[in-house]
Amino acid sequence: MKRILFVTTQYRVGERIYPIIPKLAEKYKIDLVKLYQMHPDWEWPGDDDLRKYFDDKYLNFFDNVYNNINVDYSKYNLIITDDNRQYNGLADLFYNRKCLLLACSHGVTDHGYEIHGKDRSFDGCFVFGKKEATEDHLIPAGIPANDRLEQYKNIDKKHILVIINYLGNAGKVPTGNSKSLTFKSFGHHGFVDTHFKLFDKEIFDSMDLLRLQKKHNKPIVIKMKSRPNTNIELDTKYLKSVLDTNLNYKIVYDIENDNKLIAESAVVISAPSTLALKPIQLNIPTALIIGTGQTGIFYDYKGLIEPSKDNFKRILDSKPESSFIKNTVSGGHTFNSTDYFINYMEQVIDG
Repeated sequence: MKRILFVTTQYRVGERIYPIIPKLAEKYKIDLVKLYQMHPDWEWPGDDDLRKYFDDKYLNFFDNVYNNINVDYSKYNLIITDDNRQYNGLADLFYNRKCLLLACSHGVTDHGYEIHGKDRSFDGCFVFGKKEATEDHLIPAGIPANDRLEQYKNIDKKHILVIINYLGNAGKVPTGNSKSLTFKSFGHHGFVDTHFKLFDKEIFDSMDLLRLQKKHNKPIVIKMKSRPNTNIELDTKYLKSVLDTNLNYKIVYDIENDNKLIAESAVVISAPSTLALKPIQLNIPTALIIGTGQTGIFYDYKGLIEPSKDNFKRILDSKPESSFIKNTVSGGHTFNSTDYFINYMEQVIDG
């Protein structure tokens, strides 16, 4: 039986493709490498260590589990990594490989990892949809984890969801992108770093959350992202200082079932992010705030707005256009991205 090496580095990146694991195990032998934030020695920064969920659900599908890249690569017919960046041992793993290595998208970004990582950390790279497949090595295959959204299509709505990238207490956070400037008096060009727009009091005020809460008669859920420098106590204090005292809200970080969290949302306000594709797939009114995250594949999404009460009202009073998902996420409107992944891998391994 042919053998695959599955490499996982970061839960919030890898969870998008974890549903392919049981499908692969039906036909192939699979080994696992855990690196970076999935390594057992990594100190989990959030409120619930999701590595435990991964182990409970998926570990039994693997024959061997390694916590480093010192493995016998000659055993494998295919290597799959959950990230397409050149970090956390992935570049070294690529140079040691003895077979084809396929990486998966890091997520919504303007950094072009799927282009620059070719022949540095992967041979080919899965991307979300056909509009990203601009070169031969890019494979549009959707987001397998989002297939499970289909079972929640008719679930009752329980809250209004706000998905944060960085709060206003984060200071200046570089986007990793540079902006070109022309200095006419000196006759040359220069570059300056750009920074994310923060979820500060001004942006929260523009959301008019109290109005939304009264309109939908539902509480607010604020979804935070677990990062190495996460400080839950400081985040809680900051939100208390900028939100209306009459607002009924709760803060969450690590969510085992983010599909259900999204599906139970009456409306969603978010930074542009991979997570924000889920409510759009479910046709939930979704407003994305320009500058609070990487724009990436959302460049043509009509719900990408500058923050203002009028803009939020306009977007959240209407449904997303279905054509956006059809062009952006392969299998997104039919909830069968897993099939795209599996079919391609079978072609690669079995010929």
